[in-house]
Parts: sequence; C-alpha cells; structure tokens
Amino acid sequence: MAALALVLLIRLTSAPDLGAPPAGPDDGGSPGAIAAALGGEVDTELARPGAPGAAVLVSEQDLSTLAAVDNPDPEMFTALKVRARGAELWVSAGSHLGPLAVVVTARLTLSLRSGGEITPDVEELEVGDQAIPGFMRSAIDPRGDAVLSLTSLLSGGQLSQYGLECLMVVPGRGLELGFHIPFVNADPGYCAANPLPEAINGG
Repeated sequence: MAALALVLLIRLTSAPDLGAPPAGPDDGGSPGAIAAALGGEVDTELARPGAPGAAVLVSEQDLSTLAAVDNPDPEMFTALKVRARGAELWVSAGSHLGPLAVVVTARLTLSLRSGGEITPDVEELEVGDQAIPGFMRSAIDPRGDAVLSLTSLLSGGQLSQYGLECLMVVPGRGLELGFHIPFVNADPGYCAANPLPEAINGG
C-alpha cells in the first residue's frame, strides 16, 4: 500500500506533458480587445461581394486570456493556459492539493447549440499526469464546465452583431469560429469546409 501511495503521489505532482506553450497571436489583454481584433477580420471578410461567411482564429494565447479573465476562483487556480490538442481544448492551471503544488488540466470538447451558444464539456480531468475519476472531479476542481467560457468574447462588441455558425478546434493553434451575416441561414459545415491557412490572424 505504501508503494502504491508513493506512485500515486509522484503521478499527482508530476508535470503533465502538455506540449508547446500556447501559440499566438496575442490580440490583447481583455475580451474587448480580442473581440475588436477578430471583429475587424470578420468585417473585412463579410464585406467581400458574395461572401458566404467568415472564419477567424481565436489563438491559444487569446483563449488563455479569456480563461484567466473568467476564472471563477483565481486564488485556487493560477497561470491558466489553453492549448488545442486533437479535437479538444486543454485548460491547465497551477493549483494545490493540501501542501502539494500541482497542475490541474481539464480536457474540453465544445458544442455549438442553436442560437449560437457554445457549451463546453469536461471529457477528462487530470492532476499531474493522473486522470481523476468522474465522481471525484467536483472535489478536485469545482469549476466544472465553467473552466472556460467564450461568452465575454461573443456577447459584446463587433462579434455580437453577427451569427455564429460553426466552430472547430485547430490543433496547435486555437479555435476556429465561423460567422454569417444576420438573417442569413447558418451553415454548420462552414468551418470544416473552410480551414484557415497558417497565415490567418498571424497563426
């Protein structure tokens, strides 16, 4: 039992393998600044004659800023970072279990509901490199699905005037969001059909 406890302790306090630091660009230190930068991109794209939609990239650095701004418990969770891995967003934060310093990582998938609401879902929660069983997650991380919210980005400023029609995680870069002109039907497949080139938004 002592050996098992030691192994668990090592895994909980290990540095998780999250890969490279969050990629840029950094469009500003607030949701308003990020929305203004991305809104300008959408404005330009949708102003083109016959444009069916517009797609922009919310970079990993911008997602990290949004996660930090909306952090419901900044004393418990610090240094929030968001990385795009596979079809998931990984939100990591420094935290502690009693006297132990640990890194907590929530692996999220995102769903787009009617009306343009983005709903996050925690697929897995890890402390160090140890996955936490579902029944224990709320005790380790009471933030739950509130670990990342895009409401502050989409509810104000330029982006709020357009309809959100699709989203897609872009591994190693961030989150692609597709928008359409108001009163035009949304195309949920627009993001998949229009992948962003590397140069978009400085990516």
